[in-house]
Amino acid sequence: MAHDPLVLPGPAVDADGPAERSGPAPSPPRELAAAVAFLTRLPVPGRWLAGERTGAAAFGLIGAGIGVVAALPLALIGQTHPGPAAIAGLAILAILSGALHLDGLADTADALAAPAGAADRARQDPRAGTAGVVAVVLVLLLDAAILTELASDDGRLAAVALVAAAAASRAGATVAALLAGPGRAGGRLGAWFVMRVRPADAVIAIATTAAIALAAAFVAGASVAGGVIAGSAIALGIGAVIVRLRRQLDGDGFGALVELTLSAVLASILALRAIAG
Repeated sequence: MAHDPLVLPGPAVDADGPAERSGPAPSPPRELAAAVAFLTRLPVPGRWLAGERTGAAAFGLIGAGIGVVAALPLALIGQTHPGPAAIAGLAILAILSGALHLDGLADTADALAAPAGAADRARQDPRAGTAGVVAVVLVLLLDAAILTELASDDGRLAAVALVAAAAASRAGATVAALLAGPGRAGGRLGAWFVMRVRPADAVIAIATTAAIALAAAFVAGASVAGGVIAGSAIALGIGAVIVRLRRQLDGDGFGALVELTLSAVLASILALRAIAG
């Protein structure tokens, strides 16, 4: 679990690299292709990946697409078999993403739990540490428990909640890159990503996620949209804590943030659903 989970399409950006964000000219089809390549293990033709594109503007949209596939078990059998449906949905989500974000969560937990001065060594150790294993297990158990409870009440609600949470969690990475800025970017992947995310990318990612949340609210109730807002706010605070403790936001930190945002949004949807009765 030590290495950055992606092979970058271009040269690394070091600490003495350019201080300004940069990137190729916008091209919606290529941005979508780059987002698919960045967020999933689905094959993307190389001719669509020309230039060092992050696809960050399309993260919310691609996140929703991943969520739709993962939500199928919840939509089909969630009402009658909520537990297996929840586990199947999370398994599909992990398979489609190559478990990249779970890997980042584990490495970040290992780094945070390491003794003073040993954080980077712990993060780069190819073996999963105790803290990393515990973090992954607890997050997956929490997600499965929340989806099970939502599905036992309404399979459609659970499915829509997973789609909205997947969109918000991926879009959150784009927003985090913009907020962290080059001064807080760490690691090869983190620096490469942060230097290429532009304000317009964050605006588009937020707008598409908001549209997805509104559509989800129309299908399954206002608690979904409210959960996206509340969960994203909680995730923003979690991201700030990670950056403060790690003194940087590297590739593993982005992965951890995606997983924790997913959990925060799902938990917020469940809480708001319970409050609404």
